[in-house]
Amino acid sequence: TKIKKAVREYTVFGRVTPKQKQKLVQALKKQGHTVAMTGDGVNDAPALKTADIGCAMGITGTDVAKNAATMILTDDNFATIIQSIKQGRGIFDNIQKDVQFLLSSNIGEVLAIFLASIIALINPSWGFGVPLLPIHLLWINLITDALPAFAIGLEPVEDDIMDRKPREKDEGFFANGLMVKVIWQGVM
Repeated sequence: TKIKKAVREYTVFGRVTPKQKQKLVQALKKQGHTVAMTGDGVNDAPALKTADIGCAMGITGTDVAKNAATMILTDDNFATIIQSIKQGRGIFDNIQKDVQFLLSSNIGEVLAIFLASIIALINPSWGFGVPLLPIHLLWINLITDALPAFAIGLEPVEDDIMDRKPREKDEGFFANGLMVKVIWQGVM
């Protein structure tokens, strides 16, 4: 209880034991914070493991700290963390764009084939039949999906990506209306 109160009141702690470090991390997490812990020694390992993101030093860090961490700073430079976050956000952004593109284009194809099949079943005398054979669909997917998806996946990181608020820990992949956009674009 003293530690819970202390993390609300203070921001700097000195002469902290490994167990106290771990309790500080746990107290911050219980308050809803996303906790990052940096360390380089064996004494930091429990807190590195407990934190949401454990950052160990790659040059001066011990093997125990490196194994407990989720991120290893190979150059022992804290500025690397910012670049890592920027790259990670960019990769996540591009994956979302890729999934949005691929799902929406495939929804369009599925709807076209489904509607044509329904029309062919309702009135066979119109002679609609199936508009595309499976090999045609595969060829269309290869040409229209593969190259654009590669291009979208390799887009550079957007300039404003670090100005955006961090995503919530429990936020789903299709949050913020992505699935609605996918369906809307697919229908269009």
